[in-house]
Amino acid sequence: MSLILRDISHRFGDVRAVRGASLEIRPGEIVCLFGHSGCGKTTLLRIAGGLEPLQSGSVELDGTEIAKPGNEIPPEKRPIGLVFQDYVLFPHLTVAKNIAFGLAGETDEKARVAEQLEHFNIKDLARRYPHELSGGQQQRVALARAMVRRPKALLLDEPFASIDVALRRRLRERLRRILKDQNAAVLLVTHDAEEALSLGDRVALMRAGEIIEVATPETLYQTPKTIEGAALFPGSQRISGNVKSGMFQSFLGPVPLNGASRDLNDGPATAVVRPDTLVAIFDPAGKFHVADTRFAGPGWLTRLETDEGAHLSVLMDARPDYATHMNVTVDWERAFIFGA
Repeated sequence: MSLILRDISHRFGDVRAVRGASLEIRPGEIVCLFGHSGCGKTTLLRIAGGLEPLQSGSVELDGTEIAKPGNEIPPEKRPIGLVFQDYVLFPHLTVAKNIAFGLAGETDEKARVAEQLEHFNIKDLARRYPHELSGGQQQRVALARAMVRRPKALLLDEPFASIDVALRRRLRERLRRILKDQNAAVLLVTHDAEEALSLGDRVALMRAGEIIEVATPETLYQTPKTIEGAALFPGSQRISGNVKSGMFQSFLGPVPLNGASRDLNDGPATAVVRPDTLVAIFDPAGKFHVADTRFAGPGWLTRLETDEGAHLSVLMDARPDYATHMNVTVDWERAFIFGA
């Protein structure tokens, strides 16, 4: 029941929104499509769902081609569930009738609606209307409506966009459990890195219409292939510099190239470092001075600055023994270095 997008490209006039994008989502797998606004991720999702005409490439589901240029199965006939960021619930229908809307009077309608009410734990909301629900409740109703048709794939476009940050974090774990129980191929679009990492079995990174890297969160953390993959994790910092004679040189000083970066040619480069891979050491002659230190459990986060305006954040396991305005030197424990 894999959902496969093959070599998809799409234009809006002179703007090329998607460029040769290919992606496979397996049954029971959640793939988060991550990228900044305007990178083409929502366009790709809409193409998968049949909401945008396919211009180039193909869409396959469960071994059957459901879309190619000039020959597409209409969206309402595709075994694909869609959940939009504003949920699009019908305000004049109760929760139960919203869920039943996609069944079009099928003989087992009542049983299937009851099944979804039970599964999403919204049985007590069946007679309520959308305006009487919280954001999290509306989300569950929208998911139940999408799943009542028993789709083979589920597409979600920014499902937490209209929910406040505190509630969003509480709902993520519940949503992941619900989605995994469905055993559908799930493609979830987000521009929130924390969301992509907490929900996705794999993360597909998109830039300027192209999918540039697809990997598990663990792989992205340990061996990213792109700057975007390395910088996906909270607190990641980019440092501009140059590669010369096997060394990366920046305002932090020279650092030997290692791993995949050993093959970089001389020229402009960027290093990605994370706060827990840097160490600040008290040094009266150090070029950094301590601007601020605060507890950011489970460690202590220190912000460092230079007289030239450069800055870094360092995460220490224990409270550092230096004070504000003290000078320090920074050592690297690990960095990911990419050529221009």
